[in-house]
Amino acid sequence: MTRACYAVDVGGTKIAAALVDETGRELAACRRPTNAAQGGAAVLEAMAACIDELSATLAAGHAGQGYTVAGIGISAAGVIDPVRAAVADATDAMPGWKGTELGAWFSQRYGMPVYAANDVHCALLGELWLNPALAGRQGTVAMLALGTGLGGAIAVQGRIQAGKHFLAGHFGRALVYDASSGKAVPVESLVSGTGLQNLYRRGHSAQAGQDGAAIMRLAASGDVAASSALSTWLDHLALQLHNIYWTCDPEVLLLGGGVTDTRQLWWDTLLERVAALGASLDIQPAALGNRAGIAGAAKLVWNADEKL
Repeated sequence: MTRACYAVDVGGTKIAAALVDETGRELAACRRPTNAAQGGAAVLEAMAACIDELSATLAAGHAGQGYTVAGIGISAAGVIDPVRAAVADATDAMPGWKGTELGAWFSQRYGMPVYAANDVHCALLGELWLNPALAGRQGTVAMLALGTGLGGAIAVQGRIQAGKHFLAGHFGRALVYDASSGKAVPVESLVSGTGLQNLYRRGHSAQAGQDGAAIMRLAASGDVAASSALSTWLDHLALQLHNIYWTCDPEVLLLGGGVTDTRQLWWDTLLERVAALGASLDIQPAALGNRAGIAGAAKLVWNADEKL
């Protein structure tokens, strides 16, 4: 009998889940709101509801006929301990999420193996599996996810590097000196969608409510304050990529996350600024988009199976 797994990707606003076979094909899918503000227990129940829906679809024969389910893979925000499949650390955006024992909770409920990793770690794992541009890449591959915050991941020989405290790749949490405030600030406060908003707010507080995508469109239309903010944002991003070059020396560096949807407005400029700093980087856009987390969560199951 052919095998499949349940893959669950927990985002800040939505939970995406799918029944995925060993080739990465989604046989059935489910989407539900995360309702993060309701706390970790509510999020667990929403995740389980997705799995239950997929299970019912499988049982009814509407998808995945002839498949047996091998396990559950989970892609989740926060610092994830992949050994215990537990949330080692998380922000207050999801109350009660820190300390959640994902592996124990889901294995007790469903009686099958459970694997979990950080969402960007999973995104890179999915890219390594299904992105044709990465086929045969066996060196170091790094990824930055430019969204509301800044996430990241590092893989060596196709395997995600978690680190002693499961922090490897969390580039957004690194500190840099911000001359404007005179303080050390997290990189993601300058290099992310929120970072672009912060930079724009400094020069144009009257329209501080604009989100990152809107600011980029304003810059493209010639708005002086938006153009200045975008230019400074690109400087900060180029410096971050330069630092990754000198710390990881990756064969490929992927840029993903929602902010890259607007890359036609800034990609060439970014490459020019990185080159001007002397970094010889192969920078590529991530290819899987919103599918990456699901793909990576599924690959957690298949990678674990390969070790048996």
